[in-house]
Amino acid sequence: MNSQLLGIYLNDHLAGAMAGTELARRISRTHPELRALADDIESDRKELLDVMREAGVEPRPHKAAIGWLTEKAGRLKLNGRVLGRSPLSDVLELEGLRLSIEGNAAMWRTLLRLPGFGAERLERLSRRAESQAELLDGYRLRLAPQAFTAEQTSGVDVERTFTVASSPAGVIGYLRDFSRSEQWDPATVTCTRLDEGPVGAGSRWRTVSTFLGRKTELVYELTRDDPDGLRFVGRNDVVTATDDISVTAATAPGTTRVAYRAHLEFTGLAKLGAPVAKLALEKLGTDTEKNLIRVLGSVG
Repeated sequence: MNSQLLGIYLNDHLAGAMAGTELARRISRTHPELRALADDIESDRKELLDVMREAGVEPRPHKAAIGWLTEKAGRLKLNGRVLGRSPLSDVLELEGLRLSIEGNAAMWRTLLRLPGFGAERLERLSRRAESQAELLDGYRLRLAPQAFTAEQTSGVDVERTFTVASSPAGVIGYLRDFSRSEQWDPATVTCTRLDEGPVGAGSRWRTVSTFLGRKTELVYELTRDDPDGLRFVGRNDVVTATDDISVTAATAPGTTRVAYRAHLEFTGLAKLGAPVAKLALEKLGTDTEKNLIRVLGSVG
């Protein structure tokens, strides 16, 4: 067997696996119900690395980097909106992930025809790829009609993902009380609870924030409250602000992977300020991430 060609082949697929893993992670932040699929795809990448080591093929870091960059560049794909996600983003990303899974399946089937590779493992991985594709197809086809009937909007958004030294339950317990946003959101000046009783879905807060040099008042409501995530929706006459927070247990014991997404949807003439708002929101997202890592590191 030509070891040089085998090395090129497997490293090319490793680059594709890296892109697929990054894409699956991003999709699972928007669609938490696909987290198990994202974990499977990450496992497939690790299995490929094991196969390469057993075959004496050295992983080439620049190939993996190309895969990472390919996924990032894929975010520039036109989706009908210049500054943020659209319902079409979901369809395009799911179709891209479907192609990545099919690439893995084709590779496992190819390796089954070559000597020196464990047939039992490759058959298992091939079956898993088929199951992944079937699951993703069903999900994608259920979602597609919504994408093409959604109203046109003009929002901007920012996403950050990071790991903190606290448990998922501790993170959710701390962030559930939105009045604590004064401690981690650099834009928040004050945040006051409007109702009483235990915090849960339906709880409301009035916030005063500084954004683009102006003070803005919004009333927020907790619309999602479960062990895997929270959603806060704030409104006033010109903007609807949505904060989505999803959590999963990270690899290291006692740590949590946090996915944070902020979305601003403007109305009327405020839409004209969307490009400037996007730049400001990116800076705010970076500062918010730093603050969340700091405050969440001590919540247990």
